[in-house]
This record gives sequence, structure tokens and C-alpha cells, in this order.
Amino acid sequence: MSALKLISTTALLLTTSALMQTTLAGSSTVPVSSPAVSIKPFPKPHAGDKRLVIRLPARANENALLVRVTPGKLGRVDCNNQAYTGTLETKTLQGWGYNFYVLRTKGEAMSTLMACPPNSARTAFVPVAGAEQTLSYNSRMPLIYYVPKDFNVQYEVFAPQQQGTAKPE
Repeated sequence: MSALKLISTTALLLTTSALMQTTLAGSSTVPVSSPAVSIKPFPKPHAGDKRLVIRLPARANENALLVRVTPGKLGRVDCNNQAYTGTLETKTLQGWGYNFYVLRTKGEAMSTLMACPPNSARTAFVPVAGAEQTLSYNSRMPLIYYVPKDFNVQYEVFAPQQQGTAKPE
């Protein structure tokens, strides 16, 4: 398995028009350029859902980069491990061949039930268990997600640092 280096991350995707990228090396914010592919052919979100769009900026050597996408939502948590139940479906836009992703969840949370120290409550991003994806980086194609209105999507961009092949011992 190759080691990965985190090269950028976002806190949360909120809207397509306000999408910005935050880099870890200096925490500077870079606006994303105009879209290459229109989202007009993609379906409108159903009632109770919203459409989130990730537009990745062009980078050198994109074929060596990966994007990890995690759906979830902000919530009050304590010292327990927590996650939401749900599934992430991959669908294809008929006639275009473009993929988009639909999060199916009832918003039910799972948690370990350990006793926590006082004042351990905080606000944190709680992921949907099993819905995380690792995709190839592609600045020419937006990543389109349909999620319930109270859910969001976080993403991270990684670059492999070391590659190799396992050897029997």
C-alpha cells in the first residue's frame, strides 16, 4: 500500500458558487476557475436534497493525485466514535456518460457507548459509515453529489509519496 501525502483539504462544501480550495502549506485560499463542464444536464435535486459540486483546480501531473471524498454532517459529539448509516450510489447521466453520486441515508447515527469525561462535548464532522470514496483527480470533470439538505461533503487531495510491490518473506 502506498503512503499518501495530504496536499490540500476543505472544511465543508456549502455551495457551488462559493467553492474555494484551502491548501495546508500556508492556509491560503485560492478561488476555483470557471467550470469546464456545465452541470445543466445533471438532474435537479429532489425535495429535501441539495446538489454539491466539487471543481478541482488544474494541477501538474494530475494522474499522480487522488481525491478522498467523505459525506457526513456536523454534529455534537463526545469521546465516543460516531457515524451515520447510509449508502453512496454511483449513477451515470444518461446520454452523457458522466458519473454523479447520490447519498441515501435516514440520518440515523451509530455510536460507541463509552462513558465520557465531563466537558468532552464538541462540534465535529461525523461521516457516513462506508460512504467514503477515493477517486482519481480530474480537474476537467466536476464531482457531483446529491445529499440530504442537512448533510455535506468533505474532500482531501493526496499525492502518493512512495510506491512499491509487496514481497513474500
